Amino acid sequence: MEPLFKHILVPIDGSEASLKAVQMALRILALSPACRLTVLYVVDKLVLAELVRFSKRDERDVGAELEEQARRYLESARKQADQQSVSAECEIRKGDPFEEIIEAANSLGADLIIMGHTGRRGTTRVLIGSVTERVLDYAPCPVLVMK
Repeated sequence: MEPLFKHILVPIDGSEASLKAVQMALRILALSPACRLTVLYVVDKLVLAELVRFSKRDERDVGAELEEQARRYLESARKQADQQSVSAECEIRKGDPFEEIIEAANSLGADLIIMGHTGRRGTTRVLIGSVTERVLDYAPCPVLVMK
């Protein structure tokens, strides 16, 4: 019998909901070991610009710090996967999180996205639309949203 999913994409941002998304992906992968897992962290270009503006620091320095933070979150996800004997590919992208998640889903051939309902940006993004909401609208595959 062919597995239901062949490639799961899990965008994370370090929020509790995104960490639950990793755990859910690992539970699904336990039932479908032939499935691939990619964990994605997007360094948000708007967050980077705001941090540079308010800290008055060089964009490269702030960007390097955000990438280091991304590596820590991805390493945590990889360790969880290793504990479940699952191989996880980890990727860092820069840009608009919504656009990068959709691009990753398309380019990687993901057939399921699992992501958190509310990320680190929190509820302040409600008026201009959340990343999750936009992914739900434009994803090329099903999206499982973790609360």
